[in-house]
Amino acid sequence: MRTTRVLLTTLSGLVVVGAVAAAGVAVAMPDGVDGPGAMLAELQGHRQTAAYETTADTPHELVPAWAADGTDVISVRPGDGAPGDRGNRRVEMTWAGTLPDCTDMPEAGMPWDGGGSNWPDYPYSDAQMCEGWITIVQDGHLYAWTDDVLLEGA
Repeated sequence: MRTTRVLLTTLSGLVVVGAVAAAGVAVAMPDGVDGPGAMLAELQGHRQTAAYETTADTPHELVPAWAADGTDVISVRPGDGAPGDRGNRRVEMTWAGTLPDCTDMPEAGMPWDGGGSNWPDYPYSDAQMCEGWITIVQDGHLYAWTDDVLLEGA
């Protein structure tokens, strides 16, 4: 009986420690890391997410040059543990700007990592190619993604 009680006490202590550790990891994640899959990708180094207040605070290579007035910017790049990075990056932000001269894209595909959980439904969104960035503007938000090949062709 005593052995069972010690075992149960030890087991419940481990559960509490595990829950506290998981909560600590969740709190330490940057904005834009939403859900267990995204957290695991960050922890494994497959994804590198960063949040910025404005596009002026964001490194210039992570946002389209024409999106200078964005706020609440979240950028995502492949992390060091991701294979085959071709300069992939995606960005989402609150945005009320005007697109440059763009080309409609009937089949835009999707970003290298599938986009975020709050990204628009790709097949049903009006995507455009804007200076090397595949772009969707919806409900006051800009969603854009690119890679080195797309930017070279722009």
